[in-house]
Amino acid sequence: MQLQGKRCWVVGLARSGCAAGGLLRRHGASVLGLDDSDTATLHKRWEREEVAATAASCFDEVLDGGRAPQGAWATPDLVVISPGVPGTHPRLAALPQGAPVIGELELGARFCRAVPVAITGTNGKSTTTELVAHLVRAAGRRGEALGNVGRPLCLVAEELEPDDVAVVEVSSFQLESVDTFRPRVGAVLNLAPDHLDRYPDLAAYYAAKQRLAGLVPADGLFVTWTRCPEAMAWPTKAARLWYGDEAGGAGVFFRDGVLWAGRDAESAAPVLPESELAQRSPTNRLNALAAVAMGLGLDLPPAAMAEGLRTFAGLADRHELVAVRGGVRFVNDTKATNVHAVCAGLADHHGQVVLIAGGSGKGEDYAPLREVMGSVRHVVLIGAEGPAIGRALAGAVPLSEAADMDQAVALAARLAEPDATVLLSPACASFDMFANYKARGAAFAAAALKAGGRRP
Repeated sequence: MQLQGKRCWVVGLARSGCAAGGLLRRHGASVLGLDDSDTATLHKRWEREEVAATAASCFDEVLDGGRAPQGAWATPDLVVISPGVPGTHPRLAALPQGAPVIGELELGARFCRAVPVAITGTNGKSTTTELVAHLVRAAGRRGEALGNVGRPLCLVAEELEPDDVAVVEVSSFQLESVDTFRPRVGAVLNLAPDHLDRYPDLAAYYAAKQRLAGLVPADGLFVTWTRCPEAMAWPTKAARLWYGDEAGGAGVFFRDGVLWAGRDAESAAPVLPESELAQRSPTNRLNALAAVAMGLGLDLPPAAMAEGLRTFAGLADRHELVAVRGGVRFVNDTKATNVHAVCAGLADHHGQVVLIAGGSGKGEDYAPLREVMGSVRHVVLIGAEGPAIGRALAGAVPLSEAADMDQAVALAARLAEPDATVLLSPACASFDMFANYKARGAAFAAAALKAGGRRP
């Protein structure tokens, strides 16, 4: 891709936008950064995302606050959009006809020589992305977890070698703006309602996810779960491999307490006993099956994958034990930003739970939460969506409201005595009260310490 002397826009100047701008400038392009936020908000974002020291150097000029480009900048040769910028953004509608628009992922892919792996789905993406990269490293190769896990592909694309593996967590938003990206292995972990604040209906959301099946080439591997019939039916040029239920056609599955793997059930061989998995919750058992299926597509030795599964430490902000007080456990699941994630996560808790839920809305129906309240002793509601969740749960479980995280955790801790788990699993985004989900998780952990907890 020839960029020398080109005029380029980058729209959306968070971490991904800064990485894209930096790559463009390294290849001789002039780069205009565009963001709807004002200067103060933009600089706070750079500080929060720890890119403040380098962000300014990623652009020749920055127009914040929605200001319009003037002069030569008004006719860009290329426009790169960050994952959170929809294709319907007014800045894009005002572009000259024919101006090419690509996503940050697509830009990074054009400069990446490593073997690409793409993982999408509604839940479990970040943990599985990190796990696959860990299995690659256990096999003695360089594996980088990239994309929505927090490190943009543009940040490291140029330094990766052909035998390295770029394991990319890919959102539906990113799939809308790729063109030449061709993952060797593509995986759809699951599908459930999400992001209905951006998509007109569930079919449109699933259609964005479906693009991944068409991106995997004929010599690649398309992976999905046997309980994801929509993705199993999607057309693809690639070979197919299912994980999950052996009776449902899976080649990667658990049988008699052992993880088995092969291109189909007949060729499957034992990999390791389930008891040796470092992470053994129901959710993480599925993540392990998905990761091993992808590992087969990368020709990773089964013994190396087994060792990786024994040593994987898990992911912060996903069922993370952050404090204990006597018999009470404080568990941070701030990444559970939709109803499906909360429902799946509650299956991992076999004792009594005091649930903290609420935040900013994504257009979801909260009624399915009623079906998973069996272990929930009490729900403490927070944020803008707290009242809506309360209406959905009325009569199913005792409810209380809290004004902020400190108050919510203090109340939950009292209700949890003597032995329940205080679980932050919000079913919502965080932007009504916090900068992002990580800030919400950090506030929960701090509040747990204030409530008398100690670090585990």
